[in-house]
This record gives sequence, structure tokens and C-alpha cells, in this order.
Amino acid sequence: MTRVQLEQGVLEGNQEDGVFRFAGLPYAAPPVGDLRWAAPRPPAAWAGVRDATNFGNAAIQTANDPRAELGAPQSEDCLYLNVWSTSLDPRARRPVMVWIHGGGFLGGAGSMMDYHGAALARRGVTSVSFNYRLGAFGFLDHPRAGGNFAVQDWVAALNWVARNILAFGGDPDNVTVFGQSAGATAGRTLLATPSAQGLFHRVILQSAGFEPAAALPDTARERLTEASARLSELLGGGDLERLRQAPVEQVRQASFQLSGTIPSPGQVHTPANLVWCPAEDGAVVGTDLSCWPADIPVLFGHTADEARYFITPTGPFGAPPGTVDPAQLYTPATLARMATVLSGQSAERIVGSLTGSPYEQLAELFTTAIWTEPALASYRRFAELGRRAYAYRFRRVSPGNRRTGKLAFHCSEIPYVFGRLAPAEAYDEVDAQVSDTVAHAWTEFARTGVPSSPDGARWPAATTAAPQVTVVDDRARTGPLDVSPVTELINSLR
Repeated sequence: MTRVQLEQGVLEGNQEDGVFRFAGLPYAAPPVGDLRWAAPRPPAAWAGVRDATNFGNAAIQTANDPRAELGAPQSEDCLYLNVWSTSLDPRARRPVMVWIHGGGFLGGAGSMMDYHGAALARRGVTSVSFNYRLGAFGFLDHPRAGGNFAVQDWVAALNWVARNILAFGGDPDNVTVFGQSAGATAGRTLLATPSAQGLFHRVILQSAGFEPAAALPDTARERLTEASARLSELLGGGDLERLRQAPVEQVRQASFQLSGTIPSPGQVHTPANLVWCPAEDGAVVGTDLSCWPADIPVLFGHTADEARYFITPTGPFGAPPGTVDPAQLYTPATLARMATVLSGQSAERIVGSLTGSPYEQLAELFTTAIWTEPALASYRRFAELGRRAYAYRFRRVSPGNRRTGKLAFHCSEIPYVFGRLAPAEAYDEVDAQVSDTVAHAWTEFARTGVPSSPDGARWPAATTAAPQVTVVDDRARTGPLDVSPVTELINSLR
């Protein structure tokens, strides 16, 4: 056991295989009672020694993922973070990597085993993960209370890091925010959040945080406003005091009902339908990228088969096994409807460019419209802005993912980043090498602002002239920013 002294008091964590871990550290006061739908307040001090060997409560899960093991009980009292480091010497000043978990802003927690930072810490960084308010608890927009409460949680966590990370061997002047899916959208949002400026110095965006989908109308703000008003009605009216007294389960159920996760008949769910998300409000979040300091580099990219997380070969996301017949769901009719949703008047041309079974065509269309093309648009925008940015495509398919047909699906790169390739039978020695390559690139980016491979080869920066991208397959290689016909067709809709 080992102890550190913070502003609030003394912590006692543990040490295993050379890595110190401190878990369940409060970075803000519990957002309950009068602090529900309020800006986070500073955490209270404690007397004596606080046990930091167990993870703090996970946030209330608005939409439970049956595959997720949170590693902690759920509670509205959820604003806790975790730290991994191989040094507790304030003079070490190691790069800090702050992970923002994904989950559609509806689920997930920093305590999930896939996000444990011990392997990253062994690479010479101080690793941090944290929880934040989810669903309507984090994103309700109220005329009196305001909104973007989860965004304010992210800023509060970064403020905690700035004040306390020296005690864990970290450098508060070298902080990298990294996240996947909703966590990447959080990173993009923080670039446009004035109160976050100066609290982080690099950003990694994994599988989100790109430009809006080309063919979908940008109605996020309107959907959020409408859902917030509707939630107030479901909870008995818009009176703030009454809303704060509503039972947690009642809020959770109303939040799920309005979350946008249930697709229209004959369609499949896409992340573009989600409602409880950060939104520009002029108070917490400013104009997109308006605050992005010129000296903050960004590493961004996506996996090759993102959609296969949401529409697996055996059925859609969240459907219990055997309850949906894929042959009846993944049909030419479903493909045609989704092509109209995702590509508008170009649907017929785009479907004509797709090949394979209806499922394979749907997965390619879904991946391209929601990830590949928006990432391409971001590449071009970042390069035109003259910002230092590095793009990657993750294509490695493990033996396990080959067997299931999920290929390089959404989230498939996370085990490689965190060095947690489990179960062992799903991966091989090539995956171990790829994990070393990816984790090295991520930590070198945190250290220097430039990603590189273990052999020292630097990844190319985004540029308007002869643009290149790093492709991670059985190894990392540099190649031209090739654009498929389907991607070009969707991009032409901008």
C-alpha cells in the first residue's frame, strides 16, 4: 500500500507489478439533490486517510449495453477518477493521458477493465480515467439551470488533474485528452470550450469527433431542446426544484425513452440519431473549433469496419441473441431505406457502387457515411486550417474478429491502445506487435506531439499537398489518402 497527499487529504492506493493505482478519487462534489443539473462543485476535504483501492460509482446508465461490465455500481453520485503511474515523484513530470470513455453519452465508465491504464503507465505516462454524467443527467438543457453539465464535468476533471497530478508523477503542462466514440466527440468539444483552454495540450480522437455527416441535417440542437422539454413534461413539469426531486429511476427511464436509440421501422440505429449530446450554447461550448489553440496537435482516425459493432452479422446492437433474424433485417429494402437516410438524393447512385451481400453493402454504407467521409472532411479541414494533425486508419482484424465476421469494428482498436488483448484465444502474436505499435504511437504523441512507430518512423502530418495517412494493419505503414467511390459520392453532398 502507498499514500499520497492531495489538496483534499491523504489517499492510500495500491501497487501491483510496479504500477501504482489510485481509484475512486472524487474530482467534484456528488451531483445530487440541489446539485443535480448544476455545474460541478469542488470536492470536499476528508479527515484521516481515504481508501483509494476501489473504483468509485459509475454514472447512471441511460442505455445499458449488455456487453459492458462497469467494474463499479451505478449511482447519481458518480464524479470519480482513477490514476495509474509507475512514479509518485513530483519531479518525474511524466506525460499525462486523460481518457474520456465512450458509450454514446448514455453508458460506460472509467472503471471498465478495458480502460485500465497500467500498461500505458509502464510506457512512462501517468494515465487517468474518469466518469461523467450521462444521458439527461449530463445533457438536459433547462432555461434556468443551463446545460452541457457533462462538458462541465470534463473540465472539472481536467482542473483536478492540473492541481493534483504532480503527486502522481505527472506533468500538468503536458496533458493529452484521448477518447473513443462519444469520448472523441468530447475531445472535439473541449477544443471549443473556453473554460478548458490551458488544461490540455494534445488531443486524440478515435472513431468520432469529425465533421457532421454530409447528408444528415444538423438538427442536434433542435433535438436536444425538444427532448429536454419533453423530459420535463414526463417528470411533472419544468420547475427546476421539482425536477431535482424526481426519483433517479424515473429520470433514467425518461432519458432512455427520448435518447434516440430506437430506430424507425425498417431502419437500423446509427450514432447520428443520439439526442443527449454536447451542444453549442454560447455559455459552456462555443462555436465549433473557435477556441482551438494553434499549438495543440490532434491525432485522429477510425477503424475500417466501424458499423459492424452496431449491426453485427448476427443482429443489431442490443438485441438478445436469437431474437432478430439477420436475413429478415439486412435486406435490400433496409439498404435502400438507409441509403436514403444517409445519402439523400444520391442514394441510388451510391447503392449502385456497393458490392457484396445486402449486409456487407449496408455495413459499408453505414461505416462510410458516419465515419469514413466525416473523417475525410476533417482531414481536409484541419489541413486547410494549417493545424498540426495526424490521421490513421485501423484495419487490423484479429483471429477472433475474423471468426465472428465483425472485422475491424467500432471499438476494436481499444484493446491495442491499452495493451489488454483478451481473451487470449482471440488474438495472436501479430496482434501483440500491433498493440506495441499503437500504444507506442499514442504515448509518443502524448510525449512529443508527434506519433511514431517503435522503429522511430514518424507518422505523416495532414497536408493539402499529396495527403497521406497511416494505415495500421499487420503493421503501420504510410500511404496516400485514398478515397473510395462511395466516400467520394457522399463527400460530394457537402
